[in-house]
Amino acid sequence: MKFIKAYIDGYGKFHNLDFVFEPGFNLIFGPNEAGKTTMMSFLRTVFFGFPGKKNAVDRYEPLAGGVHGGRLELETTDNKKFSVSIKPGRTLTGEITILNGDGTELSGEGAKKSLQVALHGVSENIYKTVFAFSLTELQQLDSLENDEINAHIYSAGTGVGDVTLPYILKAVEAEKNKIYKYGGAAQIVPKITNELERVRVEISDIKKDQERYKATISEIETLRQEQTRLFHVIDNKRREKERASRLKAGRDNVNELNEIEKQITSFPFVIKEFPMNGTGRLEKLEEKLTERKEELQECRNKIKNLSIQTDSIRIDRNILESEALIISLTEARSAETENIKREDEIRSNLTSLKTDVANAITDIGTDWNEDRVTAIDVGKESFQNTRVLTEDLSSAQVKVEKAEDALAQERKNKEESTKEFLVFSRKFEKTRTVIQFKFLIIFGMLISIGLGAFCWITFKPVSGIMATALGFVSIAALYYVYYKSASDTLDDSKEQLSNIMESKRQSIAVAEKVLSESKDEYQQVCRKWQDWLQNNGFSTELDRNGIFALIESIRKIKELIRKSEDAEKTLQQARERAHTYLDRVNNVLKLCNLETASRENIFQSIHRLDDSLKKQKGFKEKREQLEEKTRELKIREKTIEDIIAGMENDIHNLIVEGGAGNAEEFRKHSKIVQKRESLLERKNNLEIQLARLIGSKLEIEKFKKEVADESDPMTTDQSIEELEDEITQLERKRSGTMQEMGAKTNQISELEKSERLGELRLEEENLKSRLREAISEWSVNALCYTLLNKAMTIYERERQPFVLKHAGRYLEKITRSRYVRIIKKADDNRLVVETPEGLQKSVSALSRGTAEQLYLSMRLAFIKEYANRVGTLPLIVDDILVNFDPQRAKTTIRLLNEVSKENQIIMFTCHPNTVDLCKKEIKDFNGPVKIDI
Repeated sequence: MKFIKAYIDGYGKFHNLDFVFEPGFNLIFGPNEAGKTTMMSFLRTVFFGFPGKKNAVDRYEPLAGGVHGGRLELETTDNKKFSVSIKPGRTLTGEITILNGDGTELSGEGAKKSLQVALHGVSENIYKTVFAFSLTELQQLDSLENDEINAHIYSAGTGVGDVTLPYILKAVEAEKNKIYKYGGAAQIVPKITNELERVRVEISDIKKDQERYKATISEIETLRQEQTRLFHVIDNKRREKERASRLKAGRDNVNELNEIEKQITSFPFVIKEFPMNGTGRLEKLEEKLTERKEELQECRNKIKNLSIQTDSIRIDRNILESEALIISLTEARSAETENIKREDEIRSNLTSLKTDVANAITDIGTDWNEDRVTAIDVGKESFQNTRVLTEDLSSAQVKVEKAEDALAQERKNKEESTKEFLVFSRKFEKTRTVIQFKFLIIFGMLISIGLGAFCWITFKPVSGIMATALGFVSIAALYYVYYKSASDTLDDSKEQLSNIMESKRQSIAVAEKVLSESKDEYQQVCRKWQDWLQNNGFSTELDRNGIFALIESIRKIKELIRKSEDAEKTLQQARERAHTYLDRVNNVLKLCNLETASRENIFQSIHRLDDSLKKQKGFKEKREQLEEKTRELKIREKTIEDIIAGMENDIHNLIVEGGAGNAEEFRKHSKIVQKRESLLERKNNLEIQLARLIGSKLEIEKFKKEVADESDPMTTDQSIEELEDEITQLERKRSGTMQEMGAKTNQISELEKSERLGELRLEEENLKSRLREAISEWSVNALCYTLLNKAMTIYERERQPFVLKHAGRYLEKITRSRYVRIIKKADDNRLVVETPEGLQKSVSALSRGTAEQLYLSMRLAFIKEYANRVGTLPLIVDDILVNFDPQRAKTTIRLLNEVSKENQIIMFTCHPNTVDLCKKEIKDFNGPVKIDI
């Protein structure tokens, strides 16, 4: 079983805390003691419930909120997952709930039973002592010698599952005591015996007067005595047979033991502290020594070969010393190639530019040449002046044209105004009378008639006549007004026309003046333009459009001339650069004692220099590699020589340690020691077999004496069959006696005539039957108790050496072979540790750290034996390294990591150096799980 994840809802100062466990080694780091102590208490509590009131401090009531308790997710060895939760319940221990992977939930007694199965029957005491212990519990050896722990561990392989032998023994003893207990009166057998005695007394009273009955009873008693005698005889015969069988079965073992002891005493003297596996160690050292000598010779051969290869390499120092120059030339090669190509392109471009300049000068005129073009200023200032002059010329010309247009327009307007006035006057004179007449007839008549008719109809005829008359009078008045107005209008029109004509004459005079001024200004601008053309070397016949085209052409020609001059400069620079590069190449070639180059083969020479440099660098690198290998091999040679010297010294020390003068004598001693150890091991096995067959040491010694006193083994073996025959005959005789006693009993039954006597007799037989059943059941329980107790004793005796063997191996790893074995003394049952030299020390003689290492080794051995017999449980430890020295702390971490491959380990600590030690000693360590309060 292993932990997967823990979640704490509320426990001490922890609230809403969860973290995941790794399958192997886990380190949980808390910067203070309280954090890790709280966490370890939770991992103990979740299986067995909260402590009671007596241990209120260990309950860790929630101080930071949340429900008291939490959850632990686990996985069994058959990959079944489930979770265990604990929370407050009806009792102080709380309520434990199990949620299985299939979704089923258990609580109460069902959860506790299921949890006990998952824990393989481990009790709270065993769990806290062996599987989840702190430094304080580690320091207590007596906690490991608890009967419950020993019984649970040693009985793990007896086939009783998760139920321990002590539990079975107690159950059997309880059943036995229910039936019969010495001195007891409330058990089944005493009650039946008392009742049977009462019935017999009553029967005796009824039958006291019957003489025949008495005689029969006397005969029955005689038969019963005979039966008892036969029983004792048969029992004695069986004891003799058992003794003879034991002699036959154990005789060979005793004889072999005696022979082994004689052989052991006959061996020549060899020191007691002869090295373990001496011959194997000697052969291994000699084999390694031979390998090292062969390796040394091979190393020397390699040094010789490398020296020959190094001497065969010749290096040109001149080329290597010129490496920087050659690299510089090589790096510049592509640029110089481009420079040569560019030189040809510049030369071709220069020729083309000169041709373009000549053609462009010819295009602007035959009287133009390059010097004249160069002399003309076409800069921005000159261009700006030209633009100003042309704009002034254009502006003056536009003004003249506008003045001419304005004068022509004024004259045209005057003529059109005069013509329009004459036409208007003539038309007005012709149409004035007609208009008056039409006006009078059309409008006046209509209005007067309409008004008279309206008054005639509406008022009186007189009113109509008066209205009509009034209308005609109005017409006459209107005619007078209109005529007067027309006459005034004609006079006004004439006066306006005279004013307009005068205005037109003035406008024409102004326009003529503006035209004259514009022409004068135009003449001045033209003279200025001619002077500018002449001063700047241009033809005076150029107009303003032609001058710009000419200036643009000159500018282009000057740009071509500039490009041509730039090309000549660039061409000169390229030639100088190529010449400089050639000089650099020839200088390097001379330094390297090589033939100088010309411009035609310069790049071939550079290529040759580059190849030579690479070749020499390769030679140099190869030589340096060979020299480095030679140095390494020489170091290796010195190392091997030191190793060989050390091995030869180890061989010498081993031979001296074995009390021998040479290797052959050492091997002879080793064979003697091996044979002696083999005989001792065989002797130990024979003694174990005798212990199983005979029992205690005292009984074995008696048995050995019996074997020694045995005069004729053949006679003893033959007596077994004879005794078997005698026992058979005696059984037959006892059976006949029982049949006769039965017949007599039937006679007694016939003599018992009384009805009450029959009832009492029936009751007596019933009580006897019950008594026989009770005695039989008690005998079975007593026999089971004796056999189980003896089996557990033998099993503990046989299994304990394996636990001590594993514990010794663990202690040897932790102490780096300072102590190699743990022994339990037979006389006083105390533990001692043994050094490689055979020196034994008791626990009280060990230092505090070494004693804790012994206790840790014992616990790890118990856990390994338990895992092999029942199953694995996670190991939880709390700061067990605090009293270990640094070196043994390292070996302990390595051992715990090794054990974690089979058993999950959860280690608590508040010491940063323990974290650093784990990071250093465990390769795949993922870092600690940090907790804080």
